[in-house]
Amino acid sequence: MKHHRSLPLLVLASLFAAVLPLAASDHSDVPSINGFDRQDANITDLHAFTVGNRLVLALSTNPAIPPSASTYVFPSDITYEINIDRTTEVSPSDPDGLGGTILNPNKIHEDITFQIRFAANGQPRVSTKVRGGSPNSVPILNFFAGLRDDPFIRGPRIGRNVGSIVLEVPLAAVVTRQSTLLIWATAAGEDADAPFQELAGRSLRSMFPENNALNVIHPRRVQRELHVPPDVMIYDTARPAAFPNGRALTDDVVDMVGDPRVLANDSPFPSANDVPFLSAFPYLAPPHPPQ
Repeated sequence: MKHHRSLPLLVLASLFAAVLPLAASDHSDVPSINGFDRQDANITDLHAFTVGNRLVLALSTNPAIPPSASTYVFPSDITYEINIDRTTEVSPSDPDGLGGTILNPNKIHEDITFQIRFAANGQPRVSTKVRGGSPNSVPILNFFAGLRDDPFIRGPRIGRNVGSIVLEVPLAAVVTRQSTLLIWATAAGEDADAPFQELAGRSLRSMFPENNALNVIHPRRVQRELHVPPDVMIYDTARPAAFPNGRALTDDVVDMVGDPRVLANDSPFPSANDVPFLSAFPYLAPPHPPQ
């Protein structure tokens, strides 16, 4: 039997363009700049999976895009980053249901960072940073930024679109000494004190008030300061992506996590996305037509 679940309704975004620190949590709370909601800086989902010999990273943003929109222009004052730690050791032991156990959380770091910014006309500017290596060592084979169907499988999101960023890179260029990756994403305004972090993109932990701090401190500080496991995505690329290992597009994470605070009011209680996912890049379903 399908669980029933609910999340707080998302308020309409303010497009206020001030450049001040962001603070929020994933899936329900909205990043704020000087008290103004910024849904266009709100990271709602992060997917990581492999297709053949390629790693796919898909970042979803701005759940408040109106159904009448036919196109989407990303904000020019927000920097999005997708980070990969490919060397910190992870045990397959998984007592917390997070995909594994990070053996030394204090050592979590960015080995690879994909940074995405947008010009005022919406033109993307993508750069790659590789720790101890050349950016060219991790080439981006395919890149997409634009309007797509919201891949978050939940009743209230049926028929809604999001602003999506999708990258496809050679898996062999990312995986080196070990097959397991730690992955997280951030959004930050210019001159922000700290970025808003969508840490796992699949566990919902950081959406609850008691875990708000997960969103505004670096993952390596979480265990030491908050005494809980870091909420980064753990993905053993030697195994198929399926919650809690990585994040497949077909994962119905709200039911899989099973928190009673969200297992209600999911009419019509979907177990699959409302639009079929694609078998080819960018993999996310096409956007719904304007209504």
